[in-house]
Order: sequence, then structure tokens, then C-alpha cells
Amino acid sequence: MSNQGVAHLSSAFGASAPRSRRRRIGDASSLGALANTGASALRLGCQLALLPILARLIGPSEYGLVALAMPVVLIANVIADGGLVQALGRLPEADRTVESSAFWVTMTVGLVLALGACAAAFPVGWAMGQPRLPWLILALSPILVMNSVTAVSNGRIIRERRFGVFAMGDVLATLAGAAAALLAATHGWGAWSLIAQQLALWVAKLLWITLRGGAQVGFVFRFAEVRDLIGFGANNIGATIADFVAKNIDNMIIGGVLGATSLGYYAMAYQVVRVPDMLISGPFWFYVFTAVSRLSHQDDRAGIRELAKSGLRLGAVALAPLFCGLALVADLVIAVVFGPKWTGAIGPLRLLAGAGFAFCLCSLMSAMLMGLGRAGLQFRLSLLMGASTVATVGAAARFGLEPAAGALACGVAAVGLYYLHQLGRTLHVSRLGLLGALAPAFIGCVALTAAVAATRQGLGDAPPALVLGAAILAGAAAYLAVVLIVARRRLAADARAFARAHADATERELAAEVEGVEATKALNPAG
Repeated sequence: MSNQGVAHLSSAFGASAPRSRRRRIGDASSLGALANTGASALRLGCQLALLPILARLIGPSEYGLVALAMPVVLIANVIADGGLVQALGRLPEADRTVESSAFWVTMTVGLVLALGACAAAFPVGWAMGQPRLPWLILALSPILVMNSVTAVSNGRIIRERRFGVFAMGDVLATLAGAAAALLAATHGWGAWSLIAQQLALWVAKLLWITLRGGAQVGFVFRFAEVRDLIGFGANNIGATIADFVAKNIDNMIIGGVLGATSLGYYAMAYQVVRVPDMLISGPFWFYVFTAVSRLSHQDDRAGIRELAKSGLRLGAVALAPLFCGLALVADLVIAVVFGPKWTGAIGPLRLLAGAGFAFCLCSLMSAMLMGLGRAGLQFRLSLLMGASTVATVGAAARFGLEPAAGALACGVAAVGLYYLHQLGRTLHVSRLGLLGALAPAFIGCVALTAAVAATRQGLGDAPPALVLGAAILAGAAAYLAVVLIVARRRLAADARAFARAHADATERELAAEVEGVEATKALNPAG
């Protein structure tokens, strides 16, 4: 660039403009991510506060009964959107005809699945030896229709990267579900309290997403407009079903082999370790998915490789202390939070913490693969995860809850390593490089473990609540200090990489041009 060109751009943007402009480029995405984090933390806090209250009011047997009913409906629920949410989200744009056609496809799928769930309710209840089970399944079936109705709006929200809508919708739905569950549980509804929670949650989600989604839906249907979307959605459905089986079939196996009470212990422990995964599968999943998808459309392979490492590093640093700490204080959590009648959940909770961390990492990698358009590969990996769950839990369940939980953790960890291998192969990047992204989290967990162990030993026979609080504070402080020392700059760069990936194309081009101007000015300071 000539000196005149440098002078022209300098006068157009001002002396301080380049730096402020680059800062604004990532502001929207960074603020959106911060809002999602805050909303997700609020939702997580509400769920964690509600869980022990319902556990004490309902008890293991009633909780186990609902744990048998939920997979029957939820396995249909993962199909109810026709697999079109991510397909619509990956489109650069979608007009009224596309969205209307997709809406009628998903609506039809939802209605058919709801009727199918109702038809299967009584045979399933008879097969499981639970006469109350069919009525719970019938009550949950409307969820299928509600999910299908929101599919097109969800796709538009993803495409427009309005992740705050998802976050706020999750908060409102969680609060509505919590209010319904508490009201029902305090009136002695037992298992029906959890059914009321799910119905209220989905009604609130339906209303919010419909009002805020802005989908253009009319009485128009053209199959040609959605043919390619359905092809992508078919692989997506397969992957989602396999993933659902991997995360829920163990409940059916344990309930069938060990009974509803044992399943109640296992399901409660499993729900605790799945809470972070719920955060990953929400706004953060779509945040990673759209970032990778945008770079994929630009064919920026180098950028995607770096983004994959950044995503794994950020995810591991955020999630590892939750699972590591939970395994270390599982006995205190059960004693303080859930009460003595849930003692049987301590062993499964310790062992399932490892499975929860592996599930979260696999979820992150699935977002990357789906963003790359590799729905077929994700489908095969999800099938592998499901087969591993069936094989490990099926073989170990007859020996008791703890062997089943330990076998599941080992199986999920093994499949997680294979996920890592396939992601590296897809991106043509070193597997060791991807694995190395987990190093800051690992080092931090070593410090966390030492701090928690020292705290527990130092407090000795102090009240469990005091020991739990002190252990959490000491472990968190040690983990945060070590991670900041080891990888503070690297993590900040990772966050900026995602902000850049979400910046609009024109903003990225302008940033590149301004950076070129600054580089030229550095070489020609007198110009």
C-alpha cells in the first residue's frame, strides 16, 4: 500500500480508530457469550437448588418410576424436530417458503410421534412390570408436539446467532418448571410432580421461542425446498438418537435388572453429573457449532484447527473442576444436600463423574463435527457410544450399581478418545495436539485434589456442611490460581478466537485491512 493510501485510511478511521474498531468487532459475540454464561449459571443454580428439595419430597422409588417413563418419550422427542434445526441453522439464509415447508414437516413428525408414544405406553408398562407407567407416558406425550412446533424458530435463532434468546428461554422455562414441581410435590403428587415440571417447562419454552423466534410460517409446502435439509436432518436424527441411547439406555437396563429403587439412586447421581452437560448442549453447543460452521463456509481450515483446540481447552478448563470436585466430595454432597435416604447414590455419583466429563467433551467435539457438516461421521460416533453403553452397563448391572457406573465411565472415556482421534483425522491435525489442549485443566485438577484432600484431613470430624463448604472454596481457589498461572494468556486468546469467528464477514475484512494499515505504518513511520 502507498503512503497516500495509508494517509487516506488513517484520516478515515482516526488515529485511535483501528484499535477501538477491532475491539468492537468481538464485543457483540463476547457480550452474547457472557450473557449466555450468566443465564446458564442462573439456570444451573435453580436446578441444583431444586434437585435436593424434590429428592427429599419424592423419594427414590417415585423418582425411579419417572426415570423409566422419561426415556420412552424423550427418545421420540429427539426425532420430533425432524433433524432440521441444525440443518436450518447452517443455511446462510432461509425464505418464507423454506421455513413454511420445514414447519409442516416437523409438525407432521411431532404429531405422528405423539400418537406413537401413546400407543406404546401400555405395552411398555406391561413389559417393565409397572402399572402406573403408561399414564405417565401419556401425560408426557404433548411434549413431542411442542418440540416440533419450535423447530423452525430454533433454526432461525441459530442462524442469526441470537443465543441470548435460548439462554433466557431456558431460564424462564426452568423457573416455570420449578414452580410447578414444587407446588405439586408439596401437595403430595409424588411422581406426578416431575411430570408437571416437564409440561410447565415445555409450555414456557414453546411460548418464548415462538414469540422471539421470528420464523416466517404460512400455508406453503414445497418438498423441493427442504429435500436437502431432510437429507442432512436424517443423519442428524440418527446421531441424536444414538447419543440419546448412549445417555439413557443405562436407566432402562438398571431399572429392569435392579428395580425402581436402585434406579432412583442411579438416576439421581446421573442427573447431578449431567447438569454441566445440559449447559454444553444448550447455548454453548450452538456457539461452537456456528463458529465452526462459519469458518467452514469460508474454507478456513487453519482457523478451524485452531478453533478446535481453543474449544477443547476452554471447555475442559470450565468443566474439569466440577467433575473432579464432585468425585472428591460425593459423600458430603449426598449427606448435606440430599439426606440419609439417598446414601446409596454416593458410589455411583463418584464413578459417574468421570463419565460426565467425557460426555461433555464428546458433546463439544460433536458440535465441531456438525459445524463442519460431518453429520454422517457424528452419527457413526454416536452409534459407537450407544453400543458401548449397552455393552458395558448390560454386562456389569447384575453385579450392582457401582460396577455398572464404573463400567459406563470406562466405556465413555474410551469412546471419547476415539472421538478425539476422528476429530484430528477430519481436521488433519495432531491427535497429541488436541489432547494437549486438556493440559491446563489436568494440571489444575491436580492442585484441586491436593487442596480438597488437605482441607478434609485438616477439618477432621467437623460438621459435614462445614467440611463441604471449606473443601469447595479451597479446591476452587487452588484450581483457579494454577490455571491462571499456567494458561491465562492462552485462554484469553482462545476466547478472542471465538469472538473473531462470530464477527460478521465485513467486520473481519475491515479488521484485516486496518491491521494491514497499522503494519504499513510501522514500516513507514514517517508516512
